[in-house]
Amino acid sequence: MTLPEPKEWLLDEENELRIEIDFDTKVKLRLVTGTAEIFGTELGQNVDYEFSGRKIAVFTWHGCKILITGTCSVEYIANETPMLSYLNTHIALEQRRVLATQNNKAGPRIMIVGPNDVGKTSLSKMLLSYALRQSRQPIYVDLDCSEGSITMPGCLTATPLTEMIDVEEGFGSSATSAPTAGSAVMPLAYYFGFPSPKDNSKLYSLLLSRLAQSVNRRLEEDEAARTSGIVIDTNGLIDATGYEIIAQCIKAFSVDVIIVLGHERLYADMTRLHQKSGVAVIKLAKSGGVVERDTAFRRQTQNQKIREYFYGTSKSELAPYSTMINFHDIEILRVGEGSLAPSSALPIGEDRKVSETHVVNVEPSENLLHSVLAVSNADKRVEPDILETNLAGFIYVSEIHDARKKLTVLSPCPGRIPKKFWWLGSLKWAED
Repeated sequence: MTLPEPKEWLLDEENELRIEIDFDTKVKLRLVTGTAEIFGTELGQNVDYEFSGRKIAVFTWHGCKILITGTCSVEYIANETPMLSYLNTHIALEQRRVLATQNNKAGPRIMIVGPNDVGKTSLSKMLLSYALRQSRQPIYVDLDCSEGSITMPGCLTATPLTEMIDVEEGFGSSATSAPTAGSAVMPLAYYFGFPSPKDNSKLYSLLLSRLAQSVNRRLEEDEAARTSGIVIDTNGLIDATGYEIIAQCIKAFSVDVIIVLGHERLYADMTRLHQKSGVAVIKLAKSGGVVERDTAFRRQTQNQKIREYFYGTSKSELAPYSTMINFHDIEILRVGEGSLAPSSALPIGEDRKVSETHVVNVEPSENLLHSVLAVSNADKRVEPDILETNLAGFIYVSEIHDARKKLTVLSPCPGRIPKKFWWLGSLKWAED
């Protein structure tokens, strides 16, 4: 089969080529002349970059020529972008870092807030990439448990960055369980297990506080990270629960810069609430290239992330290992009321006495089939310590053998699974 002829795009200075690619399609992009970047990471000339299931924007400050090979579902050039305001924001943040370095103080602690689908993660990548291009070493904190930009969905993570973010793979994959030698992406992950903080707000709050303690301790010990600061990507909740999370995040991480993206009322509320606190509140417009993603696209993105964890990417393929485990060698755990029988199933006159952070055992059964379980680093089941223990990685349940009291799991690493406590959340994946 012959490949389609490459399509040539000529971009003037400060223009942006916006393309959307379906999940079942692969598209190659090449920068022929000039300079260009994707979410702050510069493209190399005459290098083929391959994308699938992505919505990306190629921006140029000085003009360039781009070749696209393959079929995009959407492709067009935009000459009106908010990139100049994003760059000015970076310059202001970098000035804070320079002062922090000179005075041995803490760099900016930035939190990006806004509703769903306004480009919070894309802006996070840009600000982190620009900082990395200045030889900074910022920490990226991802509080959006719905997608998982660093590792699996359902996690709250913090990642010290020392190398540029990859154009094709973003922050990378398989980093929690199988970091490569010299890898810059080594996330600290805590398992929430649900797509929204509303599913268990008490547990989410507990994990956020624990993550903040770990980040603050890292900042105390690491001078480069301390002066570089942190960038916090939040979930898209802007209701009462969302405001509570924002307030907790500001306090826990000592946030001193709030960037409100694409929402006038949220900006007004943040300005009013923090006008006397010394926290700078910045309003930025969302990019016209940001589009609302439907439930099907979000689910496909989630499935792609899970698959990459076990099988890697086209650039770095993995061969997952299949292991058979005895039921009695592990303990599968869930948290909170969602794991229990409904109130209607309780004996008459009895109330539920299990809190949102109570840990309960799950008996292995067919219900576990196709589940993605998080492997805790905990050695003992002591509450609440086990809740606040970070993760060793993830496994996928591919088979259940009830009669033999065994289950078969996939792992990206060879050998026995190192820990016995496995968390069950709401994450399911049907392997292709």
